[in-house]
Amino acid sequence: MQKFFLYIALPLFLTTSVNELYAMQENHDVDILKKNLAFECHRETDVLPPINQDAELLYNYGLFIEKKEGPKDFDDAARYYRIAAAHGHYKASTNLQALVSQGLANSPNAQLETIELVQRLMAQNVPGAYYDMGHYLEIGYGVEQSNEKANAYFRKAADLGSPDAQFYVANLLSRVTGGHEVMTQMRRCAAYQGHARAAQELGTFLRVGAKYNEAVEAYQQGVKAGDSASARKLSKAFEGPTSTDDLYYMNLKADDERSSRYSIIEKFLIENEEFNPKIPDIDTIVPLPPAKLPSWDGKFQWQIERDAKAIPDKPKDALLQRLSNEKNLDPSTGLPL
Repeated sequence: MQKFFLYIALPLFLTTSVNELYAMQENHDVDILKKNLAFECHRETDVLPPINQDAELLYNYGLFIEKKEGPKDFDDAARYYRIAAAHGHYKASTNLQALVSQGLANSPNAQLETIELVQRLMAQNVPGAYYDMGHYLEIGYGVEQSNEKANAYFRKAADLGSPDAQFYVANLLSRVTGGHEVMTQMRRCAAYQGHARAAQELGTFLRVGAKYNEAVEAYQQGVKAGDSASARKLSKAFEGPTSTDDLYYMNLKADDERSSRYSIIEKFLIENEEFNPKIPDIDTIVPLPPAKLPSWDGKFQWQIERDAKAIPDKPKDALLQRLSNEKNLDPSTGLPL
């Protein structure tokens, strides 16, 4: 098995293992710990590279093949992804990594191809690539296993703006005394980038801390990102529990219509869970008080757009051939000639 040995110059925390953080807290090095944990929120969309529009056509068709109902030809999807990825399409590269590393698509050397893909994305400074590399290091897939290096890559990804990494590192910090402030910052940063679980866990942390207004706003972000648990919690909160000991108490007045709408949303999200639904129009369906509750026809923007989405056109052979030739690839597989 071929492995790669990687090195990146990283700040102190990035080369500090979780065990070392525990040691710092036990030695009461709180000031040093806080300095090493310092975090500034960055959004992934601000640093992602532009997408080649020809490559986008291939990516969209590969995605259609991968996600369509019924039998799937993952090798065919991988072909389109490979050619698109060679032209810098980071989404195609990420999807291809998943197909190859999970053995769904054939590869002459799955580990080698996967690591080369993630390395190219890191060269483009794609935050999610550092997060993926963290997991490969964590399990020793194609690289020498190292939890210390894995944590370094997770933190690097979080600092660059990966919401997945921000959520992941926040959960690590939840176990470190002195880490809760940065944990909250990371969860908030991820939540407002559309990370559903980060929003829900942020809301719960704030509710337990009696920061009810902030908790409600966090759960609203969770609903927007498609989290059914956040919808359930807001539905229960708008039933107006009066005891601060109640699991759903958030200092809200009872509002039957708001409670009902969140309940409807919860059911919709659960029923469509396999399709990764979102509620981008949540603030027009159930805006938070003091905004007045508007009328609602019971429809969801996500569902309307999904129903109207057409099957993408199959890319023309001439386009496949040209893009393959430009990168010296076999158009029948997307692999190097």
